[in-house]
Amino acid sequence: MNNKRKWLILVFMIIFHTSAYGMEYIDLKKIAAIESSNNPKAYNKYSKARGLYQITPICLKDYNLCNKKKYREEDLFNPEVNTAIAKWYFNIRIPQLLKAKKQNITTNNILVAYNAGIRSVGKWNLPKETRNYIKKYGK
Repeated sequence: MNNKRKWLILVFMIIFHTSAYGMEYIDLKKIAAIESSNNPKAYNKYSKARGLYQITPICLKDYNLCNKKKYREEDLFNPEVNTAIAKWYFNIRIPQLLKAKKQNITTNNILVAYNAGIRSVGKWNLPKETRNYIKKYGK
């Protein structure tokens, strides 16, 4: 299967998935600006998050397991790899996790899950960092 056809199938799957689950669209350009100021070499010593979307080692492990890949942490500095993982995480994995926790698939819940973790979704008292993250996204 050629790359053009693969992308068309992926786009169709995302459109179907978002319409089937009522998920709102996430603007990944805004996420990259918030997470790394669009720096593909960004690194967070505390969380060990890497790249444009600040993908963490645990997210990478989840992606590799679910997609039968063998990306390494160093691969997260590759913008194509980092973006592919972010697209999967925002459009497929987080909605799966929200559905499993019987939470609505909304932009706000997706942002909370991405920034503070799935356990924080539905809590009234979000961390200040997460509240600021949501505000930045809304600008």
